[in-house]
Amino acid sequence: MAITIRAAERNDALHVAALIDLAGHGIEAEFWKAKAGPDGSLLVAARQLVLADTGVPYHLSRAWLVLRDEDVAGGLIGGLVDPSDDVPTGFPDYFAPLLELESFASGYWAVIGIAIYPEYRGQGLARELLAHAEATARAAGARGLSLVVEDANLTALSLYQSLGFEERQRRAWLAYGERGGPVSGCC
Repeated sequence: MAITIRAAERNDALHVAALIDLAGHGIEAEFWKAKAGPDGSLLVAARQLVLADTGVPYHLSRAWLVLRDEDVAGGLIGGLVDPSDDVPTGFPDYFAPLLELESFASGYWAVIGIAIYPEYRGQGLARELLAHAEATARAAGARGLSLVVEDANLTALSLYQSLGFEERQRRAWLAYGERGGPVSGCC
């Protein structure tokens, strides 16, 4: 079985949306629901933001997909944190801890989201994506990688610790939608 990592393309917008929502455990869906309005489609709103809004951290230009044979199995969204970047605005309050942690690592290449579809988990694909992120960071002249993870995501924490990541910051998480969320997030 072949593993390929490639940049996301326009036709991948819904995969990028699904994967960033999977990585964020539904936090994005709450935002998209508000953007769609009462008569709109959450998926259409998500797709439009992924394609058109370069101000969102998960814009298509920042996404890579991992394919198992020819099937999309997961993805990575990230990019270099510019020292002049401010914490993005225009997001609901419950995004504040996440956005603060993501913007903390000036000069680092931030992994905004990494997710593997459930049926492909346990095959080392997240590790492959992180190796790709590390190579991309090096090529961009980044000081290293940074990422944000919920304290309740023990599988991800274990992977990141095995790769040498260390906690540098922690923020209390805010509840959103019908989900209370984790206690905190760290990077």
